[in-house]
Amino acid sequence: MPLIAHSNLPSFERLKQQGETILSKDRAEHQTIRELHIGLLNMMPDAALEATERQFFRLIGHSNEIAQFYVHPFSLSNIKRGKKAAKHLKEHYKTFDEIKAQGLDALIISGAKPPQDLKRAPFYQQLKEVVDWSYENVTSTL
Repeated sequence: MPLIAHSNLPSFERLKQQGETILSKDRAEHQTIRELHIGLLNMMPDAALEATERQFFRLIGHSNEIAQFYVHPFSLSNIKRGKKAAKHLKEHYKTFDEIKAQGLDALIISGAKPPQDLKRAPFYQQLKEVVDWSYENVTSTL
């Protein structure tokens, strides 16, 4: 079933231009189809940030015929970002606090470029907090 364009994230429009089925929030609200809220913790480097969004959105959108998908991207503040990526995150991504308050049906955690010892990564504690929260509050985490 389709993805729901519930925000002005540019990936929705780009996927729509590429032929993907993207519903407006208004249209989705008038259908009697189950909605699923999926978090996407995007930790990819800046160069792959938006492409990673589109790849996961496309996969999610093709995965189930009987649900509408609301994908909620977020990242970790301790991952260093360039100006363009930081602006994109600020404008289009939720904070982890917003994700926790809203709740999720599922969570996807993307890859990252950690040092050899993940525990030494500057984002380790934040990532651990997300994973610990997901054990108690999310049905499925990938």
